Amino acid sequence: MSRKKFFCPNCGASITPDDKFCLNCGHKLVEEDTIPSPAQQVQYQQPVQQSGPYAPAQPYAPAQPMPVVGGIPRERFMELKPSYLDRFLAFLIDDIIFGFIGAFCFIIPFFKDMIPEAGKSFGKSILKLKVVNYDTGNPITAGQACVRTLCFIIPFDVFVPLCTEDGRRIGDMVANTIVLEDR
Repeated sequence: MSRKKFFCPNCGASITPDDKFCLNCGHKLVEEDTIPSPAQQVQYQQPVQQSGPYAPAQPYAPAQPMPVVGGIPRERFMELKPSYLDRFLAFLIDDIIFGFIGAFCFIIPFFKDMIPEAGKSFGKSILKLKVVNYDTGNPITAGQACVRTLCFIIPFDVFVPLCTEDGRRIGDMVANTIVLEDR
């Protein structure tokens, strides 16, 4: 009859089945009947994902591009690029309208791309064009409209869209905007 050998799980010293503590290291020994068998061990489930303000913190995910919410995706910018003639005609219509208004009020023409609707001046509305934020594809802000208009003081800025692939002028690049067809 072979005798079963027992060892301390902490230090590996030889012990007997009746020992309550290891004589070598003092580790408390657990009786065999209290150790659950693999069939008795509890299977833990993955926690249910919660959302909301009281959800547990999740590990950080790798950086993802910010989703465009309600805006035009950048992939569509080239197909919505207006012709230079449409842009120039919108510019002329706006100059006629806001040139007259500018004689009475100096500030309003700087925000012409906000009147009558964000991203559309009167000329752009007539020719079905709009100005959007280059990053999000959403309508521009009043600050972007003002920056775009101020950049018209740069000589030949009106002709820059003829030279750039995406049709942006210097004012669009500075204000981070782009003119697109409004389909």
